[in-house]
Amino acid sequence: MKFSPTFALRILPWFLALTPCTAWATPTLVPVELAPSIGPVLGARAIPAQVVVLRAQVPGRVQYVIGQVGTAVGMGQIVVGLDTNSLLAQRAQAEANYAAAQVAVSNGNSQYQVQLYNYSGGNPWNPFAWMGQGLAAMMGNSQNPWATYLANLDNRRAAAMQSQARLQAAAWRIREIDAEIRDAYGVSPFYGLVLQKDVNPGDVVQPGQALMVLGAAGPAQVLVQVPTSLSNALTLGESLSVRAPQLSQPIAGRIIQIAPEANAQTHTISVKLALPANAGVRAGDYVTVQFPGKSMNPREVSIPRTALLPGRSLPAVLVDVDGVTQLRVLRLGEPLPNGRVQVLAGLRAGEMIVNDPPAGIGSGYRLQSSSAVEGASS
Repeated sequence: MKFSPTFALRILPWFLALTPCTAWATPTLVPVELAPSIGPVLGARAIPAQVVVLRAQVPGRVQYVIGQVGTAVGMGQIVVGLDTNSLLAQRAQAEANYAAAQVAVSNGNSQYQVQLYNYSGGNPWNPFAWMGQGLAAMMGNSQNPWATYLANLDNRRAAAMQSQARLQAAAWRIREIDAEIRDAYGVSPFYGLVLQKDVNPGDVVQPGQALMVLGAAGPAQVLVQVPTSLSNALTLGESLSVRAPQLSQPIAGRIIQIAPEANAQTHTISVKLALPANAGVRAGDYVTVQFPGKSMNPREVSIPRTALLPGRSLPAVLVDVDGVTQLRVLRLGEPLPNGRVQVLAGLRAGEMIVNDPPAGIGSGYRLQSSSAVEGASS
């Protein structure tokens, strides 16, 4: 089918009237704003909110270990145990000593009662007893029966009290052995995980030797070493931006602890940050902490992430230059809150860019207002 020049001239006005409606979709323009100055980025590591190192309290041979690194543990659960056969034998011996001490106490009390009610000195009100004592004194026997009675009574009382003391010592020895048996088992004080396992079944350990390291479950914390020049501006409760390789967006970490003393060798201060629940950061992960800058830099600007052209290998935007779009390739910096991103090169503050560019729009398109488009379509 052939088209004549007259037919082409007839349809040209209709084509020009419909072209603005189909080519442009009234893009929204937003200004390029100054970005808050971004301070230094320091590497840090995520740590559990609570860490406990279980150490041997008594010597012995390891008999039980709950599992390998990463094993979940519950509160009050035994995670490591030593052989207690020797301690159980000592406890049986202590129980035998306690039973013998009970017999000695009973015998001592009986001897004391016998001595108390068995006075063999005669009746002091009997005159014949006086005469007998006088004759005994004349014959060289000066022993006083009453004094002998009191002395024997004191001996019986002392023997009974010593038996009672030995009974108490035997009871406390049993308690001491029970405490050693309890110390032979390592118990988890919280719900958590095994972070480090230092012994295996069959190992011989001594008091003070590390057995296992446990970490509490729950939101992790971040430990970062901050130079003293930056630590003066930090305050408790302040939020800092934390990034992790496995996260697409930064998360806010709240400062919960600032060490009161700096490290004399590294000249840094330990700072702990609390992360929100379900942040996706596990203990041991490497993270970076973004510290705030000191002032605004006019060369650092920011734009919405929605202004970036999709599907391009290099980040780019469309800039309004006298009503015509111009393609600009950018060098981006760090992500910013509220869906914005830092621009290190390619834009200046105050320039207007296309936000959420429509499909098909590119460099060289003439920007039109909504009223112009409506007039063209009518």
